[in-house]
Amino acid sequence: MEESLERAVAVSVDPTANVALKTEAMAFCDQVRNSSNGWQVCLKIFIKVPKSSEHTRFFALHVLEDVLRRRYAGLNPNERAGLRQALWNWLVHNLDESEFVYMRNKFIQIVVLMFAAQYPGEWPSFFDDLLSLLSSTSGTQRNSIMIDTFLRVSLAIDDEVANLMISRDAKETARNTQIKDVMRENAVARLVSAWGDILMGSYQSDAGIANMCLRLFARYVAWIDINLVVNEAFISGLYQFLGVESLRLAACECLTEIVGKGMKPVDKLSLIRALDITNVLGSLPSDDAEFAEYVARLVNSLGLELCKCWEMQDIRESSFQLLQQIFPYLIQFLANEYDDTSSVLFPYLQAYTDVLKQYIKLGGQGSAKPLEENLIALLRTVVLKMKYDEGEEHEFGQQAGELDALFMELRQNLKKHFNAIATIDEPVFVNYILSVVTDTFGKIARSPGSVSWSEAELSLHLVYLLGESVKVQFAVGEPPAAVITPLGQMLTKMITSNVSAYPHVSIPLIFFENVTRYSQFFDLFPQYIPNVMEAFVDQRGMHHDAPFVRSRTYYLFRQYVQSLKGKLSPLVNNVLASIEDLMVVQLPEPKKPVRDGEEEVTATSFDSQLYLYEAVGILISLDGMTTEKQAQLLTVVLTPLMRQIEEIMRNELYRRDTPDNIVFTLQLDHLIRAIGNISKGFPDVDQASKVVQTVPAWALVFQQALGAIVAVLERLHESELIRNAVRIYFPFYSEIDLTPVRVAGLLSNSTRQELVDFVPFIGHITHKFKPAVFPIMNELIGPLMDRIFSSLNQPVDGTDDAFSLLELRKAYLNLLATIFNADMEGTLVTEANMPRLATVVQSVLHFVKESGDRTSQKLAFSVLTKMVLSWGASEDTQINGIDPKTYKKGIPGAKSDKAKHTTQPKPPLPGFEQFIYENIVPILFEVPMNASFNPSDGQCYLVMSEISSLQKTLVSAQGAKYLEYLVSVYLPSIGCPPNAAQEFVAALQRTDVKELRIFLQVGQRGVPPPKHYGL
Repeated sequence: MEESLERAVAVSVDPTANVALKTEAMAFCDQVRNSSNGWQVCLKIFIKVPKSSEHTRFFALHVLEDVLRRRYAGLNPNERAGLRQALWNWLVHNLDESEFVYMRNKFIQIVVLMFAAQYPGEWPSFFDDLLSLLSSTSGTQRNSIMIDTFLRVSLAIDDEVANLMISRDAKETARNTQIKDVMRENAVARLVSAWGDILMGSYQSDAGIANMCLRLFARYVAWIDINLVVNEAFISGLYQFLGVESLRLAACECLTEIVGKGMKPVDKLSLIRALDITNVLGSLPSDDAEFAEYVARLVNSLGLELCKCWEMQDIRESSFQLLQQIFPYLIQFLANEYDDTSSVLFPYLQAYTDVLKQYIKLGGQGSAKPLEENLIALLRTVVLKMKYDEGEEHEFGQQAGELDALFMELRQNLKKHFNAIATIDEPVFVNYILSVVTDTFGKIARSPGSVSWSEAELSLHLVYLLGESVKVQFAVGEPPAAVITPLGQMLTKMITSNVSAYPHVSIPLIFFENVTRYSQFFDLFPQYIPNVMEAFVDQRGMHHDAPFVRSRTYYLFRQYVQSLKGKLSPLVNNVLASIEDLMVVQLPEPKKPVRDGEEEVTATSFDSQLYLYEAVGILISLDGMTTEKQAQLLTVVLTPLMRQIEEIMRNELYRRDTPDNIVFTLQLDHLIRAIGNISKGFPDVDQASKVVQTVPAWALVFQQALGAIVAVLERLHESELIRNAVRIYFPFYSEIDLTPVRVAGLLSNSTRQELVDFVPFIGHITHKFKPAVFPIMNELIGPLMDRIFSSLNQPVDGTDDAFSLLELRKAYLNLLATIFNADMEGTLVTEANMPRLATVVQSVLHFVKESGDRTSQKLAFSVLTKMVLSWGASEDTQINGIDPKTYKKGIPGAKSDKAKHTTQPKPPLPGFEQFIYENIVPILFEVPMNASFNPSDGQCYLVMSEISSLQKTLVSAQGAKYLEYLVSVYLPSIGCPPNAAQEFVAALQRTDVKELRIFLQVGQRGVPPPKHYGL
């Protein structure tokens, strides 16, 4: 067996082996691993002399590990003892320095697993055996390997029974607690003594062994008696090791763990005093970056512990004194040039600022004054850490790399502490920032070359952050007597210093971010608006060389214009003239078409440019101009775009497009979207018409543009790109000129997702333009329904398509609901559309039965209710046109549409009453009776509410006829006893919708079983 396993392992790791043979070998290895006696074979292989191959021995150890972790309980006492004795004997007599470290570590891990399984019950002598490794080999050549093994076993024990970073189940946790309790009785003291002896005997000759000892003290101190470690001899040695280059990292880590040991606050404070670390910190070398980070961790731990001590009132004052003593080291390491070192201090920094807030709150007025110097030092350090390091290569925009991403993350973390300092003493905070910012901007105004780009960028960044740290206020009082605030002073300096012209790519964007964030400043100080607008439109902003600056500036310009449009009218002509060249839609880069169901995954520069077009629309539509002037400016802007469209269409340039190069179709898409975004900047045509008592002149300009766009749609309706471009902006166009032909162009060849986006728009115009849109809807509803039904019946391809199908169902049902709510259901029963009515009604019935989609089911029941309201009244109980109060009484809990229900009564739809009794009534009982229907479920609860509403509507629509049908025909047909039927009918008449839902839920759940009475 041993030889077979060795051959199998050799084949399984041989990269040149035959695939079939390797598969067979791996199967054999798994068979051995899982067999009841396979571990015994592996044990023999591992300990045999001469040694087997490294791969085979390592496989054998993995099998033994698996047995100890998962199948140990299945071993009998003799097998357990045999395994222990064999492994320990091999350790004592055969383990030597020729073993690879990875093999040695895996073996030690298995020994410790065996210890955890057998100590103290089956292996009470474990620590005697372990310590004997040292005594029995003292003075021999094997002593060094035994010392190494002893220390590695000690480390592995901590990993197995005490490491809090490893997740364990309750059984393991209980076992580990017991082991540690027993170890604390005697074994730990012996271990600590042995580590100390080894440390003192090796620190001058073997740094590796000494460092391992120090790591053991650091590991174990968290769960053993602190007095075993903190004594004069050990601490004295530890401080000595802090000055030894080869030992100082481990010594510092050990000291950090001692400081962080869980203790009562009073005891912790005594420990910190006894350690006297503050005196040691001043003597530690700081020229080594790695050691500086370790010392920073020590300072962080010390600071956190003192902040915890401060929470206890009895030791608050003494804790605060110590906090003040170590404060210089917080500043020193927070200011370290390496960000990793600085970041180590963030937990302490947060705790310290929290202490300062409470300290000032408890101390009352005047308690902040003594801390002012510390606060300024802290703020200065945080601010300096926010500055770019010009010694490193930085990129911006899309070129920014990992280094810049890490710096942005650092800034984000620093911002939390920046804001925390602001809450401690806002006047001190604001005055310091004001000093830094205005000093920098002043230097730039006098001599731009005297300030580095990182200083200029930092000052702009501080202005940006200030709006999140303090209340945004630009002046106190009303102009002209208003007193400008510090933030107002900074913004004034920022604008007048001409920092926006600083020749570095990092500067313009943060400048424009600031003027956009603080746009309300310009309401008070409009004299600075021309300066900012000039910066936006020249080479500092939208004409900048860097594409990422231009792209972001387009958006910020739109935001700035939108927020200040009441003050921009005098600047419109100059602004439009300055950006005329930017309004041209360039021939795009070659692009493959988007296939059906696919989405754009990347934004283009043109997507950003769309914000510029919208801003232009806002500027032209400002109230300070007449509609004729607006029309004139709009014509100037749109004419070049229209000419581009006409040229492409006249010369049929789009026919040159190939599947891999659709540039002309894409240019048409861009032109349509550009015009659409300009239109977004204008107000609603309806509202504008009310103001000027006529259709505004600019609307006629858009109407001409729409004609050109429709011509594109009619010729290129098969292009999803073009359909999408037109559909996105059609809501605005529809207010100017909506025709069935134009809408039909959007429907042609539309995908399921396009319908999901487009159907709600049809619902919107139905609601908004009722009843004027009736003729258009009458022509449109047929093709629209045909397209919807076709799409609903298409097979689903993938998760996204399945989601689109669900969305289309909801959009379709919502459209039907809107048609009824808008009193436009007549479009469904005209001569042109009547042939489709049966399909519409049957589709609603289908969704009512769809138990897998409760949202659509609820909507479908709601649509049925609306159908019954409109078409289902008997001649004796017509509910359309009666007084709303009477109607509300007839259907308790139902909402009343006064505008709808005071119109003339509508005649019942021929054949619909029969449909009610043959189709609607059964479904009202079948749905809640379905095994999948759980009335306690939230979605089912909503469906049940709609069922209740429909039941009440049928009572009001059909009256006694419906009640008689239930009692005499339907309920008996489903096995409902007469008394239960009478009870149900009585509930229908006396309860409102909410009460009826409760009645139905109780009946559907209750006793006797629902099948006995159909509920």
